[in-house]
Order: sequence, then structure tokens, then C-alpha cells
Amino acid sequence: ILNLLGSQHDEETLNIFLEYVPGGSVATMLNNYGPLEETLVRSFNRQILQGLNYLHEKDIIHRDIKGANILDNKGGIKISDFGISKKVEDIIATMSRPSLQGSVFWMAPEVVKQTSYTSKADIWSLGCLIIEMFTGDHPFPEFNQMQAMFRVG
Repeated sequence: ILNLLGSQHDEETLNIFLEYVPGGSVATMLNNYGPLEETLVRSFNRQILQGLNYLHEKDIIHRDIKGANILDNKGGIKISDFGISKKVEDIIATMSRPSLQGSVFWMAPEVVKQTSYTSKADIWSLGCLIIEMFTGDHPFPEFNQMQAMFRVG
């Protein structure tokens, strides 16, 4: 998980300072080099699962696991972009006014349907990312975002 170095705010802005990760994202790696080798996918998967386990033990659901949000720190994976993450109790409270947030090609069916969901939604997204790491493309390359939503949901 990306380290928080500090923050600063005034009446108009909030600045959050995060650790710099020089290796770029998994999405960039896929764009530059194509599908990844099995040993690398297994290593990345193990590290992502460790990070998700930590979050889930704290009742936090990331809600946007995808290649662009997984950073490579010289072989050490960092989960980033917690912009739409939620505590489990916050998700339950917001189900009365649901909104579709996240990246469609990696969304779990329960997220697309905007029904109650759990940390298992992150595991679905990781499964989609694993497919992407092995093939170089998200799980539904033949569909646009709207078609993928109907297919998954």
C-alpha cells in the first residue's frame, strides 16, 4: 500500500503527499511490454492479496483495483488511488443513494448492480486484473463500457 508522507490544507485545498514509486503502474507495463510472465503475475498477485488482506482486516474496500492503480516499486507492489475506497459501514450507509463508481471492466457484478457488496468485490477486480496481466487486455475486450456493464451485471 502506498505510504502517506503527510498532508497540508487550507480553506480551499487539501494536499496529500504520497511516496514516489519509480516503476510505474502495471497498466503502463502492459502497454509497454504486453502480457507478463507467469512468475511475475504470481508475485504481483501474492503482494496485491497481502495488501488487500490488510485493507479488508481494517474493513476498507478499495473499490477500484485495476492495473493503473497497482504500482511497481522494483518488484515490490504498491496499491494506490484510494479515491473511492470506503469503510464497510460507510458502504452500508450509502446504499440508499447508490452511485456507480470505479472502472467498469474490473467491476464485480454486485457493484454494477449497485447492490450491497463486500470485500469480495476487490477479489473479483483482482481476478480481472490477473486476466489482464496474462493476456494484455481486460476481460471483455470485445465490448465497450456499456456492453460490459450489461454483460457483468
